[in-house]
Amino acid sequence: MLLTWLWLLPALGALAAWAAPSRAARGVGIAWSAAVLAYSLWLLLPFSSGTGPLRLEELSGLSFHGIRYRLGVDGVSLSLCWLTALLTTLSLAASGVREERPPAYWAAFLALEASLMGVFTSQNLFYFYVFWDLSLIPMFFIIGLWGSQGRRFASIKFLLYTFAGSLALLIGIVWLAVLHESATGAWTWDIPALARTPVSGCAAGWIFALIALGFSVKIPLWPLHNWLPDAHTEAPAAGSVLLAGAMLKMGVYGFLKVLLPVFPVLAREALPWMGLLGVVNILYGAVCAMAQTDLKRLIAFTSISHLGFCVVGIFSGRPEGLAGAALQMLNHGLSTGGLFLLVGMLYERAHRRDIGDFGELARTAPWFAFFFGFVLLSSIGLPGLNGFVGELLALMGMAKASPPLAALGAAGAVLAAAYAIPTYQKVFWAPAGPGSVSGKISDMDRRERGILWVLAALILWIGIYPGPLLGILEPGVSALVLR
Repeated sequence: MLLTWLWLLPALGALAAWAAPSRAARGVGIAWSAAVLAYSLWLLLPFSSGTGPLRLEELSGLSFHGIRYRLGVDGVSLSLCWLTALLTTLSLAASGVREERPPAYWAAFLALEASLMGVFTSQNLFYFYVFWDLSLIPMFFIIGLWGSQGRRFASIKFLLYTFAGSLALLIGIVWLAVLHESATGAWTWDIPALARTPVSGCAAGWIFALIALGFSVKIPLWPLHNWLPDAHTEAPAAGSVLLAGAMLKMGVYGFLKVLLPVFPVLAREALPWMGLLGVVNILYGAVCAMAQTDLKRLIAFTSISHLGFCVVGIFSGRPEGLAGAALQMLNHGLSTGGLFLLVGMLYERAHRRDIGDFGELARTAPWFAFFFGFVLLSSIGLPGLNGFVGELLALMGMAKASPPLAALGAAGAVLAAAYAIPTYQKVFWAPAGPGSVSGKISDMDRRERGILWVLAALILWIGIYPGPLLGILEPGVSALVLR
């Protein structure tokens, strides 16, 4: 039961944090999340040679009408498990003491981690969907109970949008199982079995559209993105980190590990349209980010833009693009997660997020200036940092499939610099205005610097030497190439 413990450990941790006294709940949550991180890293080590096979795990007693408890991981899914564990640990370590319902706060994050681990390891669509829907519950409460002033509206909006996407996904996978049974005479929800005997015809097209719709809401793809800026803006910093760094990857992962294997022909036919939507995400998110004055809302739109590169890479159908999409999922989690952590640290000090409320912050908080600039440059794809590698590979793949779309996607890198550099200049170097709070902000303490040093080291390592990580990811995406 090695893979079962990936989701069972944080689930038990959630119960332990819930039952712990208020004073001890924070320590319990951080310690348990660190244990899950160590366990996920230990499981990832066999894949470091690039030859790790798909590891499967099944409990044969749990089977009914093709619903089997079946878990499996390759380098891609296990890397996302590790990323989820890393971001959970760092975001909880960065969170201060909570005065309102502290045991429930720490338990909610561990419950969210457990459901995400289940999504990234499930090889049966029934359990995939169960874990998928379970992830909505803790995030709803994280936003609604511990968010900022507009938290109730944002949490309800989050739930309505994402539950509508989940409903489309449910209809699609049930229809797929029924259609497969009528064609083969056997019930199955297993993703590998469905990939070996793909369905066809008009009904298959509708199923493809429903499942794609469910994944698109979660990424989110334009025009289904409207829930995300509000959710990010109102969520606590740790909630924004996990929402951007791990939860949004569920949609990209679904495209990569469910839609492409089960519907290879339809995915090839949808390539230009889905590629176009990815490019629209890149450009639309960047243009909207340029118009923002709230730092969290700005980062939320950059998240929409950068996830467009994942969609572009996947629907290039080429080895370079698929590898770039898989790598960009990890890069986005590190870079965007780091930015949300930094803005959260600023907000805890100033209780302000508007760009105009700062200025000359580098003079009083040089560590903030250093880490914010470093992570921001990685987010916009500076060569030598992690974002450049993933975006370049995704665009290289799309350049082989559709050069015009690749050229439009590359314009997103220019727009990223157009919103990132002025923002950094206004917050850290421009003269402070009369209402500025920069003089009252203390610099990062040792705990906060330690958290950001971990992210900075990973960002630099992937940017300079991505080979080992690409070697882990490559076997998991090589079979998905759309010929």
